[in-house]
Amino acid sequence: MPYRVTERGEKRREERRTGMVATARRLFAAQGYEATSMQQVATEAGTSIGNCYFYFRNKEDLLRAVIEEVNGEIGREIDAAIARVPIGPARLAAAIEAGVRALLSRSSVMRLVLAEAANPALRDTVSSIYIDRVQRFFTAAPELLHGLDRDLAAQAWEGALFNVMRTAVTSTENANVEALSAFLIRWNMRALGLSEETIEQAIFEIKGDRS
Repeated sequence: MPYRVTERGEKRREERRTGMVATARRLFAAQGYEATSMQQVATEAGTSIGNCYFYFRNKEDLLRAVIEEVNGEIGREIDAAIARVPIGPARLAAAIEAGVRALLSRSSVMRLVLAEAANPALRDTVSSIYIDRVQRFFTAAPELLHGLDRDLAAQAWEGALFNVMRTAVTSTENANVEALSAFLIRWNMRALGLSEETIEQAIFEIKGDRS
């Protein structure tokens, strides 16, 4: 008779996996990816190295799980922020502002994520959630593209955010959320061909929504 995992057993498995990801996230952020071993993650998570390899094939697989967890958190914060804003330029601005705020609030782990994204195998994991989000946004509001290719615009949008934020989180000085988000809003909206009046109105609207 084949072994069947009970609901209780499945819950325990998920708890073990969640604990290992949380431990890896803390260790990777504190001491770096290369300096952290799978054995250290297993020990500090209170499990065995064999159990660790049961859930993750290798350390890169564990890092990917950390990245997916962080991306999920940031995505939920962006969703919560834009839900209050009607579709249009202001929602686009709200998404950028929320993304910048979410990334900077996780600066220690984002330094790790953005540094390790140089690995081609992980780059897609880091960027896919943002590219997909922008693609869906432009699908819902194609008039904002002014005839531009949706997928190319999404790639360019994510690329600008990625490179600016990598500089921000690796800087020795604390980044200014307001200044950084305003820069990225203007940069990306100008690339879409939106007027300066429309851009400034969008920034004004999201500032009013937060107050």
